[in-house]
Amino acid sequence: MMKLTAFGLLFLVFTQASAEPPSWRSSNIQFLHGNQYELGPKTRESITLEHASSWRYGESYFFSNIFNRRDVGTEFYAEFYPRLTWKSVTKQNLPVAMLDDLSIVAGINTGNLPRNDPFTAYLLGLGLKFKAPAMDYLKLDVMTFKSENVKTTGIQVSPIWGMKFNLGKHLFLFKGFLDWQSAKATGQKATLLTQPQLLLDIGHYWQHDNQLYAGVEYSYWYNKLGLDGVIERVPQAMILIPF
Repeated sequence: MMKLTAFGLLFLVFTQASAEPPSWRSSNIQFLHGNQYELGPKTRESITLEHASSWRYGESYFFSNIFNRRDVGTEFYAEFYPRLTWKSVTKQNLPVAMLDDLSIVAGINTGNLPRNDPFTAYLLGLGLKFKAPAMDYLKLDVMTFKSENVKTTGIQVSPIWGMKFNLGKHLFLFKGFLDWQSAKATGQKATLLTQPQLLLDIGHYWQHDNQLYAGVEYSYWYNKLGLDGVIERVPQAMILIPF
């Protein structure tokens, strides 16, 4: 109950303070196709909407996945994370050489499956943003994780990264995340999910940088959904369009 109350307070602060225009924002739509999925149809197409932006006291991040499944119809899944950041609240830099910022982060994960008991989970914890000159961002979130359909409360640890780099005349984007969840978070086995993406900036060849990317995402999920021994390895063709 304390975790849900804390999440509610942070969400209330976010909604009250987010009326002013953001100082920065980033949005994109992603189209993916993969054919080595576990637990259901092997082949699936998906669309992902992703958005991150600033607000008065911090940052927010949201994404939503829409999967075309051939067994149970359309699958929806979304995550939302508002955070209070040290630099936004205090207007001061952190007195720690390796850290760029510190945050309190809350999260809600929700999906429409399984039909008889749709998934919803709540997260609350701390976020670290590291000084990494070669990267656009490098973050680490450590949060408690409570699913509505699991009695126990566990831990989720999530490194997040993104960077652009050149190889000759070619411009690339490399980004992704890793989520490790404890056994108490899943209610079964500890699980690890990572989805690194390597994308080529196609628009760069026509002097239109950051308008169209194409490449691959590799999704690796160990003990998928907490199920012992279920390992999913899915290379996916991917197109990303910022807007």
